[in-house]
Amino acid sequence: MMIYLAYLCNWLELLGLAILIGGMITLGAVVAPTVFTLLPPMTTGGEVMSTLFIRFNTIVTYIYLGLISLGFLGKSILEGWGKKKRYLEGIFLVLILGVGIYLGGVLTPRMDQLRQMRIQNPDDQRVEEQFWAGHRLSQGLFSVNLLLGMGVLYLNAIEMASKTK
Repeated sequence: MMIYLAYLCNWLELLGLAILIGGMITLGAVVAPTVFTLLPPMTTGGEVMSTLFIRFNTIVTYIYLGLISLGFLGKSILEGWGKKKRYLEGIFLVLILGVGIYLGGVLTPRMDQLRQMRIQNPDDQRVEEQFWAGHRLSQGLFSVNLLLGMGVLYLNAIEMASKTK
């Protein structure tokens, strides 16, 4: 019975990682270029992407963080903490958790405010610089989370492969 519970926890963690990585790739590689190609960037395109990122960085982030956390903690309790890979996986997941909470709770609302300020006063150079600095930070943090998520998937793949030998 415990082995099935461990499999369920592992599945929950992998589902959360799939949502994280799939959502980031879909938003960054498919949705954003399409929206900005079809809609004017400053007004409609920016509003659409802002809405999508607010939803992804709040609602979806808390869903995948919950799945990943529940799965990892359950798996670790059931299978033990004794492996170095488990500690590395835990460190990666804590970083993913911190970046996800920062993106959802701090940076995304700030970017939405800056976008509104840019629309209201397009000549304000200070707001423009802050917006693009925040945009670069957001892209960097998304990249960090993507790489960390792929690292966790790699660690899980190594662990699963070692169990099949």
